[in-house]
Amino acid sequence: MAIKQDHTALIHSYHSLRKAVGWIGILLPFVLVLGHLVIFRGGRPLTNMSAYYHTGMRDVFVGAICAIALFLFFYRGYDRWDNRAADLAGLFALGVAFFPTVKEGSWDWVAWIHFTTAACFLVILALISIFLFTRGERHPTEMKKKRNLVYRACGIVMLASLASIAVFFLFFDRINSDSRFVLIAETVTLMAFGISWLAKGGTLYPDKPIKKNDMENEEKLIRVFTGPEPTAMLLLEMLEETGVKGLIKNDSGLGYMGAVPQVMDLYILEDDLEKATPLINEFREKHFPEKDS
Repeated sequence: MAIKQDHTALIHSYHSLRKAVGWIGILLPFVLVLGHLVIFRGGRPLTNMSAYYHTGMRDVFVGAICAIALFLFFYRGYDRWDNRAADLAGLFALGVAFFPTVKEGSWDWVAWIHFTTAACFLVILALISIFLFTRGERHPTEMKKKRNLVYRACGIVMLASLASIAVFFLFFDRINSDSRFVLIAETVTLMAFGISWLAKGGTLYPDKPIKKNDMENEEKLIRVFTGPEPTAMLLLEMLEETGVKGLIKNDSGLGYMGAVPQVMDLYILEDDLEKATPLINEFREKHFPEKDS
C-alpha cells in the first residue's frame, strides 16, 4: 500500500504551537518590564503585570494574552474535559485582556472583573497541568513519567504563587503598596505555566522519535483505527507517548487526485497490538460511545 502523505509533520506543528504558548508565558513578564524601562523610559518596574496595560507596552500585554486565549480555544486534548477546561481558560484569558485594571486608586467593577478572571485563568491552567496533562496511558514511557513530574511541580508552583498573591492583597498591600512582590509572584506563575507547556510540546523529556521509513516497509502492520484525520492523529500521538509506533495512511487513492480524504487509517506493528489494545479501546469509548452501545 502506497503512502500518500506524512502526517507526522502536522503533529510536530501542533507541538510547536504548544511550545510557542509556553515561551509566551515565560517571556511575557520580562518583555513587559524591559520594554517599559528601555523603550518607553519608565522609571522603575511597576507593582504588577496588569498595570502595564496603562503603559506603552499595552499592545504587547493584550496581544500576548489574546494569543494564548486563541490557542486554548482551538486546543483539542484527549477528551471533553481537556477541551472544556481549555475553552474555559481561554474565555477567562479574554477577560484579562479586555477588562483592564485601574491605572491608580481603588478598584472599580472593571478591575474586579480583571483580577477575578485572571485568578480563574491561572488556577484552571494549574489544574490542567496537575490533573489533565498527567492522565492517560496505563504503560507510560520513562520520558512520560518524567514529564508528569514536571507537570505536577509546575501546577503546584502556580497554585502556591497565586495563594501568596492572595495573602499579600489581604494582609500586606496597604502596608507596603510599592512592593514588587505581586510582580515577582506573577512572573513565577507564568514561568511555571510556560515550562509545563514546553514539556507538553516535547521540549523537556521528549520521547525518542520514531522512524516512519522503517514502518513503511514492515509487512506485519495491522489497522487499528479508521476515522477523521484529526482524530486519527490524536490517537497516534497517544500511542506514541506509550512507545507504540504508529503510521497513518490514506488507502483511498484520493491523495493522487488532489482531494482531501474524509477518513484515514491508522496502523501499528502487530507485535505492539497487545500493549496498544487497552488504550485504543479507551479512546474509542471516549470519542465514539454511540458505537459501543
